[in-house]
Amino acid sequence: MVKLTDIPFVLPLAEWIWGTGTASNDDEVYAEKCLGQIPFISVPCLTQLITKALGVAIILGSMLNKVPIMINMVKSQSAAGISRNSLYGEAIVYANGAMYGFLLGHPFTAYGENASLLMQNVVLVALSWNFLSKTSSPVGGQEKMLAIFGLLLYFVLVLNYLPDDYRYLLMSTTWPVMLYARGSQVWETFKVKTTGNLSIVTTSMNLVGAFIRILTTLKETGDLVVLAGYLLSGALSFIMFVQYWYYLVSTPKVDKEAEASKKKKKEL
Repeated sequence: MVKLTDIPFVLPLAEWIWGTGTASNDDEVYAEKCLGQIPFISVPCLTQLITKALGVAIILGSMLNKVPIMINMVKSQSAAGISRNSLYGEAIVYANGAMYGFLLGHPFTAYGENASLLMQNVVLVALSWNFLSKTSSPVGGQEKMLAIFGLLLYFVLVLNYLPDDYRYLLMSTTWPVMLYARGSQVWETFKVKTTGNLSIVTTSMNLVGAFIRILTTLKETGDLVVLAGYLLSGALSFIMFVQYWYYLVSTPKVDKEAEASKKKKKEL
C-alpha cells in the first residue's frame, strides 16, 4: 500500500500546512502525524488545516476585492463618491500590514491579502486621477509626485532602515491611519448622501474578511497588535456596510440630479 508521504508534493504541502516536528511530543501538530491520521484527523490537525484554508481563501478573495469599484468607475467614467484621502490612507494600511508580516516572518497566509489589496488600491488611485483630470477639479501634479515618491521612499526606508525593535510601529501606526482612511470614506458618503461608485460586494468582503482574519490571527500568530488592527477594521467595515444600505435608496435620485446638472452645464 502506497503511503501518502510517498506521493510527490504531498509531504511538502503537508509541512506547509502543519509544519515539521517529531513524535517526542504527543500534543504537537506536525505533517507526518496529521497525514497518518487521514481520513479521521484529530481536532488540532483539522483546526490548523481549516486555518490555512481560510487564509488562502482570504488571499484569493482579496484579488477581486476592489474590482467591483473599478468596474463602477470605468462604467460611469467618474470618481464620484470615492475619497482620495481614503485611498491614500488605505495604501499605507495595506503596505504596513504586508511589511509587518513579511519582516516578522509570519506565514504568507496570515498577511498576503495586504499585498494584493495594495496593488489594487494603486490602480484605484490611478483611475481616480484619470477621471478627475476630465473635471473642473483635476488632481495637481504636485500631489501625484508626492504620492508616488512617498510610496517608493516608504519601501526603501522600511526594508533597509527600520530597526527590529520598532517593527511593531508598522501595525500600531496603522490604527489612526485606518481611522482616517475609512473615516474619510464614511464622511464622504454621509456628505453626498449616496453610495456613488462604492460596491456592496467590496464592503461585504472587507467585513467578512476582517472577521475571518481575527480567527486566523488567533490561530496562526496570536499577535495582539495585528489582532487589534483587524478588530478596528471590522468595526469600520460594519459602519460602511450599514451606511451603504441606508443611502442605497437615495442613490439613483442623487445620480439623476448629478447627470441633469452635467447636461445643463454642457448646454450652457
